[in-house]
Amino acid sequence: MSDLISIGQMGYYAKWFFKSKFGKKGPLVNTMIINFNCNLRCKHCSISGNADKLPTPFQIDFESAKGEMEEQYKKGARILFFEGGEPTLWKDGERDLRHLIQAGREVGYFVIGYTTNGTNPIIEDSDVVSVSLDGPKEIHDLIRGEGTYDKLMANLAKTTHPNIFANMTIMKHNLANVKETVELVAKNERIRGIMLNFITPPPYDIALMLEEKKQVVDLALRMKKQGYPILNTTKALRDMLIEDFGALCQDWVSAFVLPDRSHYGGCPMKGTESCKKCGFDAVREYRLIVKGSPSSITQMSRRFAYSKK
Repeated sequence: MSDLISIGQMGYYAKWFFKSKFGKKGPLVNTMIINFNCNLRCKHCSISGNADKLPTPFQIDFESAKGEMEEQYKKGARILFFEGGEPTLWKDGERDLRHLIQAGREVGYFVIGYTTNGTNPIIEDSDVVSVSLDGPKEIHDLIRGEGTYDKLMANLAKTTHPNIFANMTIMKHNLANVKETVELVAKNERIRGIMLNFITPPPYDIALMLEEKKQVVDLALRMKKQGYPILNTTKALRDMLIEDFGALCQDWVSAFVLPDRSHYGGCPMKGTESCKKCGFDAVREYRLIVKGSPSSITQMSRRFAYSKK
């Protein structure tokens, strides 16, 4: 990445920030759910458990996806993330996720990433890759299916991508394995850090109680202070104990597009019972960035806001 590109991107982000302070609020992130299809049936997945309630179509076509990229870019978004389902399964004729990433670059997005369960090869074209890692082998496989841990590690070993981070969703199944998982990430040269999230129900029966969440946050704060690569900022970790984040959520920071081209601010669960048990770190970071928190701005931008190209 050249200094010129870096300065240009920094300038845009600064402009976006100051415009938001004067009431001109537009999205900075475009989160696109490009499909609901997945090759796994994870224990905590609300999509696989509610397939009959999901809007159709189950995936967006290429031209519609490009149109959504252009629309949100015009509104101000410069960071583009593809999610699912499992986005590496997305296809439209001969086109696959690589073509969506290329289309995003042509539109002009600074940073393009995707979230994956890691059972398919890592796509090198993106700037950021978020891989799901929910514990050591036996726990990860318990949550996501037998053999998924080995497939993830094999695919990580084959890639040279410079900006891969792990996402851990903490629930009753892996509550006792947070420390071990963070240590695992610290030893893996292909993973640059780990983002900790609590499960946002449903399902409710495996979600943590507030006291259990406090134990995790206290542990994460200690490990972060010791130098472990926990990517959540310190302030956001503490904010994870605020479960009903609806009144604080800066949902306008991220546009959210579903396969049927329906739109949401922040996430589709806003205003629902799920929102009252929000476990996502990202919405905490968004709020802190909008408030002007130096740690959130510098730490999040270093990992997620600048292109590797």
